[in-house]
Amino acid sequence: MLWSQASTARAQEATEASGTNPERAVALVERGIALRRTGDDAAALPLFQEAERLDPDSVRIKVHLAAAHQALGEWEAADRYLTAALRDPTDPYIQRHESTLATARRTIDFHMGSLRVLGGPRGTEVRLNGRLVGTLPMEQTIRAEAGIYSLEATLPGHYPVTRSVALAGGAASRESIELAPLGRQPQPEEKASTGGRASWLTWTFGGLALGAGAVTVVSWAMRERHADRWNDDADCLAPGRTREQLCGDELDAGKRAETGMWIGAGATVALAAASVATLWFTGDEAETGTAALGCGVGWSQVACRGHF
Repeated sequence: MLWSQASTARAQEATEASGTNPERAVALVERGIALRRTGDDAAALPLFQEAERLDPDSVRIKVHLAAAHQALGEWEAADRYLTAALRDPTDPYIQRHESTLATARRTIDFHMGSLRVLGGPRGTEVRLNGRLVGTLPMEQTIRAEAGIYSLEATLPGHYPVTRSVALAGGAASRESIELAPLGRQPQPEEKASTGGRASWLTWTFGGLALGAGAVTVVSWAMRERHADRWNDDADCLAPGRTREQLCGDELDAGKRAETGMWIGAGATVALAAASVATLWFTGDEAETGTAALGCGVGWSQVACRGHF
């Protein structure tokens, strides 16, 4: 008995020294789940983060962290945690929730773009919006939330390169970079305009297209949030009451958001087409090579890519 008590005490001391406490982590996760059921994802997230500190290897905690970040629209964090959780598809928790996690994977992928950067010289540092993401040559693919980024490549003794890149959700992009040594005139990233007569209409329509695209993205995110709440059996099902009675407001709000999404998508396509049309009719081939804007509509976002 004394030996057993001593062993238990030593185990507790080892747990405290390592900072792990799986039992307390489980309690924190349960509190976080309860908060999420009330729609308070922001309050649930710190509880899941503390649970991860106490039990860093828990697949269940990683799944709930991914879900909380997803609900808050923090797509890169959601992608990181879900990817970590799904590394072992044989895990019993993953297998029990396979369908739900597959849906979460698709939703997150719709909001994430992939970027492959090629070129050189070796050692060139690559940054997105100032954040170091790798060094050339880069074998890994960059995962980032869909949007427009400033891509910067630098290497001591070489001219830097800076350009805008557009990442579309669920799509892969590729950029090729080759830095020129100082003292040698670098090749221009884009051919210089000879006439400088790009129509102001092009920029007007292009800006309006980006604005309409932003409306589409926001409307889609709102629709997804209302749909998640509508489909939550814990909140929207009760004995003697229908889903419509409990969560009819969520259904109405989701339909309004979906209407706004389709209106925004249609406006984006029309305005982007108008922008391209003004380029076509206001300049020759050299001019259209220096200013171009193209937009694409996906299930979860509108991304525009251009050279200016």
